[in-house]
Amino acid sequence: MPNLFFTVYTFEQYLTLSRKTKSLATRYWCACLKAYLGASSAYDVKKKLLTAEEKLKNSADWLNKSSRFFNKKEQGEPVIRLYVVEDIDRRANAPFSFASLLCHPLWQLIDNRTPSKHSINLALTNLPHHYVQMLFSPDEHGNLVRKKKLSNNAIKTLYRSTDIHAFTCWIAFTLELIDHDNPQMMDATQLSAIQYLLKMTLATPFAAIAEDLYLYLHHQFRLYFHRHANPFHYVLIYYKPDRERISLPLRLISNYCVSIKPTLELYEELYRRAIQTGIVTESHQERITFFNFIRHTEIQELSDILYQSKNHPSDLRDLKHQIFRRIFAYH
Repeated sequence: MPNLFFTVYTFEQYLTLSRKTKSLATRYWCACLKAYLGASSAYDVKKKLLTAEEKLKNSADWLNKSSRFFNKKEQGEPVIRLYVVEDIDRRANAPFSFASLLCHPLWQLIDNRTPSKHSINLALTNLPHHYVQMLFSPDEHGNLVRKKKLSNNAIKTLYRSTDIHAFTCWIAFTLELIDHDNPQMMDATQLSAIQYLLKMTLATPFAAIAEDLYLYLHHQFRLYFHRHANPFHYVLIYYKPDRERISLPLRLISNYCVSIKPTLELYEELYRRAIQTGIVTESHQERITFFNFIRHTEIQELSDILYQSKNHPSDLRDLKHQIFRRIFAYH
């Protein structure tokens, strides 16, 4: 069978990224390191990376001063020496390389302001092996060719996961539609992409950069996505129980930028309400399951049902049935 592995992006390529992209990559790397170590601050990260001997040898004042490195990385100052990243990986002793987060194809993908089919596929072939197999197949000469249609399992993986690899795919799928004449396909892909970003923000360390990345994507690519003047392609008006209006984004990238902060707060409120009514429990997995369940096109009905005074659904399946009944009743 042809070899499906491509040479992954290197630390040197991380260093060649534009200042803003490199800042986002560095902040995400630091956020993931903090989360893995269970650290609450830059000081705590430094402390957890020290050996027992180093902790005894060095004073608290030294530790406080030396933790400034991580303070600066949290603010987006790039790491410029590979051996520093490799030393941190050695000390963290994680089952994966944190250095790979700095070299992830996501950053190369969004750093290119003039994406092409070739540049998009190049980024995708640098994803982990199982993603490459999911998206590509070898031709008779052993070259990788994009699959025309993804399998059902691949689609489920892209929807249900909460990792940077799947998010890279959703951005790639969105950028591929720049010259596409099918607005329905554009709307569906963009909606999936923005919902994936929201879910990943609420369930992973991606929260450290999500809002800034969202704005950055608009800045980088908004001129490509200006065909629809109708704002209903970009936003959905949602009414909270107190009748306050919120504009929910329907697209990851457009020239009509809507803040994602109110939507993130709404997702949290709905999850809390679902816990109160006994539909879900409070756990990381149930949290992800609930966020996967949310659809912006159904969110008004979802909210109205959660906040009704009686006859609360017993579980998510029952909730989905009630949502469908309300939607069909309106039509």
